[in-house]
Amino acid sequence: MKDGQGLETSSATADTIAALDFLNAEWLRYGNRLGEFIAVADRDERTPMLQLMAACLTLSMDSPEGEALGKRYLAKATALAGGANDRERAWIAAVTAWADRDIDKALNLHTAMASQWPRDLMSAKIGQLHAFNTGDNEALVAIAERILPANADNHFVHGMRAFGLEQCHRIAEAEASGRKAVEMNRDDPWAHHAVAHCLETRGKMLEGVAWMRSMSDTWATCNSFMQTHNWWHLGLFLIDLDRADEALDLYDTRIWGVWKEFCQDQVNAVSLLARLELRGVDVGNRWVDVATYLKPRLHEHYSPFLDLHYLYGLARAGESSAVTEMLASLEDRAASAKPFERTAWAEAAVPAAHGLAAHAKGDFAEAARLLGQALPHLQSIGGSHAQRALFESLHLDALMKAGWNDRALALLQAGDRYRPTVPETKRGLAAVYGKLGRTEEAMTAAYQAEQLARQYRGAKA
Repeated sequence: MKDGQGLETSSATADTIAALDFLNAEWLRYGNRLGEFIAVADRDERTPMLQLMAACLTLSMDSPEGEALGKRYLAKATALAGGANDRERAWIAAVTAWADRDIDKALNLHTAMASQWPRDLMSAKIGQLHAFNTGDNEALVAIAERILPANADNHFVHGMRAFGLEQCHRIAEAEASGRKAVEMNRDDPWAHHAVAHCLETRGKMLEGVAWMRSMSDTWATCNSFMQTHNWWHLGLFLIDLDRADEALDLYDTRIWGVWKEFCQDQVNAVSLLARLELRGVDVGNRWVDVATYLKPRLHEHYSPFLDLHYLYGLARAGESSAVTEMLASLEDRAASAKPFERTAWAEAAVPAAHGLAAHAKGDFAEAARLLGQALPHLQSIGGSHAQRALFESLHLDALMKAGWNDRALALLQAGDRYRPTVPETKRGLAAVYGKLGRTEEAMTAAYQAEQLARQYRGAKA
């Protein structure tokens, strides 16, 4: 039988096809009913694609429990390989590579599948996930553009392309593609997210707040990641608008608490708390609550991007023994890294982790040195530009507090050229100019900061 994308599916029934079509739509819109598909896969063990999709769902949890379940579903699919077609055997190879943590191989397989079976949107989406997690922005775009001609009428594909384009700094194209997806179907939270990235990159914070709030009614039926992450993006806009109190309220009501055990929800929480603290906000005992859910993750190492967030959250919560243990474990992980991932673990994650630990305990000179060492390699850890900007902000904070004013000034000037609409950047410039004895420039930057802040206060009123 063929599924709703016109793809032949072995050993399928009408119920099987309905389940796969449901999964395709629900995964692409980041829905919260994915557990219903797992229940179908548990009942019907005759169809390879059911087991493979269940394996992908559970592997994507980036947890030991998810990994164990994923390997179990993969084993069931592999046992059915004799009756599988070429596409399904390609899926088995790709998911096997994922389960073996050979993400480079998995990405290459999904990229090839995008050319051979462009209607297989689940393969393209998983391929993009691997590209994202390895910092391969060109692959994000390549996969989307390989499938676009066969799916020009599908809004999800335009949203997938939009995010890849934004990560490749093709901002105008990205925003157009994201807005086109939403025009085709307003219920596309990934497209909302892609447009938010474009607006954040351009420093259009007021427009970003309006955009995200106007779409937020569609997020209630999203899974915890998409819900919390889109609210997190709104929080970033609010922080840059000097509305940190509203961002902290979002943290308490929308960002932390949907599924505290899930890694991506934890990343959103750590990232927003850290950014709020950088703006001088007292976050109270919130770090302690987050750390409760981070302590079991010391030795997981599914992703250097995840690990760096876990470690900083533990460090800010004062969990010094856990931080020491995780740093040692990270060094072991880096020592055993495969060739394609050595940059991410050894050259980026290890020095960044030590730098984050130093920052958390107030050793700012060491933090500046180590984070500066890691930053040129940071794209390799995965995550988006907006997410990795946290580590750049901590580095800048360390430079300023360590008195490394010339280096801090260069970063602030670059940031101000990139996004000249952020009051806090102007304040940083004023502070550093003052330390360097450049009084007139300090006064100009301080005046510009106040003018922007007044503009934003007026817009809010």
